[in-house]
Amino acid sequence: MSRDYDFTMAGHPNIYTGEHRDLKVYFSEPDAGVNEDTGVLLFIAGYGGHAGSNVYVKMRKQFADLYNLVCIQCDYFGYEFMQAEVKHESIDNFNDMSIMQSLDNITSVLAVISMLKENNLVFNEKKIICYGQSHGGYLALQCNRFVPDLFSLIIDNSAYIYPVYLKATRCLPSLNLNFNYFVKRIEMDDSLLYLPYLYTDFCNTANIVCFHGINDNMIHHSDKERFCNDIKNCTIYLIKDPTASGGIFSSTEHGLGADFLRLFDWVINNCVVEKDKKYELSRTEFSTKKCGYRFDFSSGLIALEYIL
Repeated sequence: MSRDYDFTMAGHPNIYTGEHRDLKVYFSEPDAGVNEDTGVLLFIAGYGGHAGSNVYVKMRKQFADLYNLVCIQCDYFGYEFMQAEVKHESIDNFNDMSIMQSLDNITSVLAVISMLKENNLVFNEKKIICYGQSHGGYLALQCNRFVPDLFSLIIDNSAYIYPVYLKATRCLPSLNLNFNYFVKRIEMDDSLLYLPYLYTDFCNTANIVCFHGINDNMIHHSDKERFCNDIKNCTIYLIKDPTASGGIFSSTEHGLGADFLRLFDWVINNCVVEKDKKYELSRTEFSTKKCGYRFDFSSGLIALEYIL
């Protein structure tokens, strides 16, 4: 059985208030220990999922041993407001659907990598994977843009290219309730949240593998296909007939009714997983019409700075 750990660390400061905050990180390592072939895998859950969900606890444990991976997850900013219930949000903690959530996920990976190195554990630095479902897939793609040379493989199941609930009202049929998120009151930089803008003229080095249903109601498959086709090293699989997937998918709608374990196994056995060289962390800068952004890694973690 895998060895399972969790810890709480100082997370990235709240970019909306400047306040310091804590971040809880979970990770599992193979029972046989970490060796030079051991890769790293970050899970990012979408709406209705979180690090304590049974399916993710199971995947962290199983994947660590089955695929020789250090499996990581975190309680990212505002995740608790993405479940099938309504809680009070405030500027101190809310579902921002983007920047803070990506910063937390990147921080969790870099923190665990730092721990491995501090303990003199050699791992495969060419094999760092990110696996995201729905909103988690969106965050995975945003993370890849913020840290361009970290991930070797991005697995995206049904990601949209812009956070749907920044514009739309969320419906919870189980509670017979419609509501709007606090983030709608915040002036966000749309360009930083719109993946086609982020990926314009971007030299992508990760292998991006996307799965999208032809009846997805959150983003039309043609828009997702257009986005993917404009990116180097990106492949999109449009799911038209789930019965031909060997049990991986059961639907052509959002989420594809996917069996997360089978989907991952198919990708690992059929797609390029490693890079030709070790990951690198180098300062990244880009600008939108509103602001300039710098992602700095000099501390070993990630720090977002604004360029005036």
